[in-house]
Amino acid sequence: MTVHRIEQARSPNSLRRAWQTPFSNSAFPMKPIRFVLAPLVVALCSTVVGCQSDVDGIARNVKTNDIKPPSTAVEESFGETGAEITLLLPKAASGVYEGTARDVRDGAALSVAELGANQVFVKVVDVSGGPASAAVAVAAAKARGSALLVSYAEPAVTSAIAAMPSDQRPALLNLGLSVPASAGNVYNLVSDEIDSVIEGARAAAASGHKKVVAFAQSDFPAAGETRLSDAIRTGGGTFIGLARYDLTDASAADAVQRSRAMLQGADTVLVLGKTVIATTVIGAIKASGQSNLTFVGTSAWPPQAHTNSSVSGTLIAMVEPEAATLIGERYKLHYKRQLSTDAAYAYDTVAIASGIIRTKGPEGLNAEGLTSKVGFRGVTGLFRLTPAGNVDRKLSLYTLSGGKLNLMGAAPASF
Repeated sequence: MTVHRIEQARSPNSLRRAWQTPFSNSAFPMKPIRFVLAPLVVALCSTVVGCQSDVDGIARNVKTNDIKPPSTAVEESFGETGAEITLLLPKAASGVYEGTARDVRDGAALSVAELGANQVFVKVVDVSGGPASAAVAVAAAKARGSALLVSYAEPAVTSAIAAMPSDQRPALLNLGLSVPASAGNVYNLVSDEIDSVIEGARAAAASGHKKVVAFAQSDFPAAGETRLSDAIRTGGGTFIGLARYDLTDASAADAVQRSRAMLQGADTVLVLGKTVIATTVIGAIKASGQSNLTFVGTSAWPPQAHTNSSVSGTLIAMVEPEAATLIGERYKLHYKRQLSTDAAYAYDTVAIASGIIRTKGPEGLNAEGLTSKVGFRGVTGLFRLTPAGNVDRKLSLYTLSGGKLNLMGAAPASF
């Protein structure tokens, strides 16, 4: 499953769409948390003491977060000992980490506090200077013996890092837009709405619905359309075409009107989008009277779209929503805001590194260790990284009815 952009789709509420819980059922505030390294079936917390979440420790490391962001003069590190994870983030024009970059930083900090056990620490490095500054930062990280690079930066910056020969840098986990992994040991970790809708289309195809029409927002990239059509055809289906709509009800209804000929030959309609306008597309199609259609939505739909009566019966593939409950409470406690998808991805990157280092040492953060075929289970569900640099993430299948998600089929417990 190739990974592309979800940045625009993510929001503080998006954790309701996309999680699968790997954690114990321990009561809040701070019981031992386990991140399962599936290849070895090893709990990262071997003892209560070793994995007890240290509230005071979090406060010492990130105490400025609840008051104000650190100044440009501050070089941040979370944790004190162990192998270094170098977190590459761009500061905003204000000179501080803002928005998604701040979420990523804070998710990583929380993970170190809960899972680091003095075996890993995170060093935050500013790469707002562009590819040239990133190259200097990576060289310095390698000189320090950094075990892993984690990047959330502009595509040009992360691409420049990814293009460096793999023997000149640590392995790279990318939390931003997908970048080529041609130099090796580069892994795009983020899943998107295309991953979701492809899984939904596969479920529809399993019941015989294989003639597909898609609707997407007007800014949906051509590469995304190619990826979607290729996946449909590879699965034995027929991709009839894609119609685009602007973010108004009138435009969505007009897109349906213009697509009547395609719809007459279809039995499945995929509706991509990041706003409630996606529901207007389905409502307009249903109002036309065509009744032989299966509708597939995506994990990018906002929760308020689920309550629209016009989308009843729509299929959506996503990670089970309950996964981030415990981590979300602690994140909100320390950072005074809701856990975002970006923060959860950052939490999992540190968890991956912690699990491998605990069992194999820092040298285990290599291509073999990171691309284990049995994968990892984290806050963002069950997933594995591929040698090609993509992520394969297991999703559950839901149907919308009564204004809520209803589970039709749980994600597999393993690959």
